[in-house]
Amino acid sequence: MSIHVIPRDIAPTAASVPSRGAPSRGRVALLLCIAAVALMLAGGFLPWVSVYRGLTAVGGFALDGGFLAFVVLVVVALVFVLSRHGGGRILRPIAVVGAGAVVADSLYSAWRISEFVRSPGPAGALIEPTIGPGPVVFGVAGAALLAGAVLAPAARGRLGTGGALRVALAVLLLAAGVIHLVLTPEHLGVSPVLGLGFLAAGVAQVTFAGLAVGASGRAESLVTFAIVVVNVALIVLYAYAVVIGLPFESGHADEGGWRIGAGEPVDLRGGLDFIAEVAAVVIAAVLALSPRRRSVPGAI
Repeated sequence: MSIHVIPRDIAPTAASVPSRGAPSRGRVALLLCIAAVALMLAGGFLPWVSVYRGLTAVGGFALDGGFLAFVVLVVVALVFVLSRHGGGRILRPIAVVGAGAVVADSLYSAWRISEFVRSPGPAGALIEPTIGPGPVVFGVAGAALLAGAVLAPAARGRLGTGGALRVALAVLLLAAGVIHLVLTPEHLGVSPVLGLGFLAAGVAQVTFAGLAVGASGRAESLVTFAIVVVNVALIVLYAYAVVIGLPFESGHADEGGWRIGAGEPVDLRGGLDFIAEVAAVVIAAVLALSPRRRSVPGAI
């Protein structure tokens, strides 16, 4: 009898074998999730409402689209995890509810905007609002995501503590990343350096969110270490911006919020982003320090 060390998350067991018919369902679910992300991006950039005879368009990411994009990405991550690691009994209902919420909120937003267009009030003759295709496209994205969440085959077995921590880590990184991406246009108006920094931070955090649930083996350790390093750097940079202030963000000085030091005030989105990053660092550190291998007697 020999003893070999096998990674916990990739140890072959009969319980992890997908059910019959899973390959075709898995491909369909994957295509639906990809379509949902593409439609989400289109719905976020397309106008949700236009004013002044179409001269000024308000995109979805300036309204409810930012929050809905976060929900879409979280549901995609949950579908991936349940397909690869299991835990479908818990993760699938959450994914279905999340996708359904995207559909419901998109349709509700479309109804609110149509009501505003129909009765814009005393300023209606001046602004002449019209509804855009954005919320409808977002609703279609939610519908595609809902179908993908229902069809995705779940790997048999329980998710485990490590898998649950990786899901939580991905959700936190997505929250921080989406906040950075949504705030990028606003900060580009303050300073190109600041705006590009927000863009880079958002792209990095969304990418790390995917890797947090997708990486395995040695790559998982490298990803976890990178998550800690990058997010600690962002936390320190944000703390410096709040307490002392960055030299190229004077446009934040007059904004409202909780003022701690001589820098920018802390608003709701900044506070949520900071909390998400701190929590992500804690979970990533726990994953990095916890044993991820086990001994399996008799393994060949």
